[in-house]
Amino acid sequence: MKKVSILMAFLITGYVLGIWNFLVMPKYYMTFGMKGFLISLLPVLIAMFLIYSEVESTKRTRYLIYELFFKVARTPAFIFTLLMFLMIMVGVTSYFSGWALIYLFGVDKSYVALFAMLTVIIAALLLLMAKGKVLEFISGVSVISIIFTLISAFLIKREALSVITSDQAKYYMNQALSSITSFHQPLSFEGVIVLLTGIIVAFGLGAGVYYVLGSFAPEDLDFKKVLVAVFIIQAILSFAVAYTMAYSLGPAFQAFEKGMFNPNIPPKEAIKLGIQFGALKEYATNSTTPLPQSIGVFYTIPEIIKGNIPGSGTIIALLVLSLYFFGLTSIIVLLEMGGQMLSEVMQLPRAKSLGVIGFIGIILGAIMTMTFVRIMFLMVPFSVGALVALIEAYPLFSTELTANKTILGIIMVILGIIGLASLYYAFTGPSDAMKLGAVLGLVLFVPVFMNNMLLKVRR
Repeated sequence: MKKVSILMAFLITGYVLGIWNFLVMPKYYMTFGMKGFLISLLPVLIAMFLIYSEVESTKRTRYLIYELFFKVARTPAFIFTLLMFLMIMVGVTSYFSGWALIYLFGVDKSYVALFAMLTVIIAALLLLMAKGKVLEFISGVSVISIIFTLISAFLIKREALSVITSDQAKYYMNQALSSITSFHQPLSFEGVIVLLTGIIVAFGLGAGVYYVLGSFAPEDLDFKKVLVAVFIIQAILSFAVAYTMAYSLGPAFQAFEKGMFNPNIPPKEAIKLGIQFGALKEYATNSTTPLPQSIGVFYTIPEIIKGNIPGSGTIIALLVLSLYFFGLTSIIVLLEMGGQMLSEVMQLPRAKSLGVIGFIGIILGAIMTMTFVRIMFLMVPFSVGALVALIEAYPLFSTELTANKTILGIIMVILGIIGLASLYYAFTGPSDAMKLGAVLGLVLFVPVFMNNMLLKVRR
């Protein structure tokens, strides 16, 4: 039983420590400094309270999620909103995970769709074939990914410091480094909203996963300790990636500087180096940059350090494998939990329910190669993620499930405020794709308005 508890703890770690720790959080730890970290504590506390409450609700009653939502909370329709959000998260996570493999194998970006689809297929096959060994796999991959991330951060620091000779390059790098620990960085509305929503999404709220986890969690598993450990590891990794980005600024500018004054480097290549440096500098200094524009900056790191610092091949491999493995473990958990939810709702065999979730995830991951579609689906969690988390929390108001309705009510009000602010951010964004992403996110709430009808049909 103790082994199962440890493996369950790693399962939660593998789910929570996902791609957003690489693509979103580091930006705001750089642009907001320690203010950003302190601000992030609010959604962290909200997430930890809700996760613990959701897990304990099914752990205590031993109801599966659909029966819990119907018999106790009387909100069966809510599970459909959670399922749709979960499937979108599978597609988004598979795409951004697959993108990392481009730099591992050194192939053209046209392979992103293939890698995204293969990632979902690999996750589904592991669940179908490995069965009881999946927990061990997630545990091992989680540990490896954490180690890889920390090693790559250490290596890029050491090698960048060894090769930077340009005073201007040192200036940009040192400015970025000092901003991470500064309490004087300015805040922005846009950045704060994305940070708050990003933490909620990163902790995996809104997909119903923790209700399912609680239904088969060991009695002796202390979720409070697990969540505290997860938060500590998440903060360490996000700061490690932030430092990785900061140390990359030096080599990025030095490469651009050499390109401008070296006649042997074609002008086209020099311009490319300048664009990469500009994107990284914007990422590190401008908190108001729209999310779709900044989220891909992490993927420029392999291009920036390749050939510009010693041992770049090893660093690139460690960095992109960390991102990929964290994405893969998140997808495995999403598929398994989504499959169980669908099995309960539709009375499908496990293999078929996994197939449905996986197939939709594959389709979404593949079509995200289109820029407009990618931005639209990316904005779904960042426009309505907090509101979906609110919907997920609502069933806890049942007398049998909630010990403290006052705290839950305050949390739901905060989630509502963050959610409305996120919608405003999306609808006032610079692109139509961002606006349509918010509209698509609102469509997820349609089943909620059919709850009374489902209750009558079930009776």
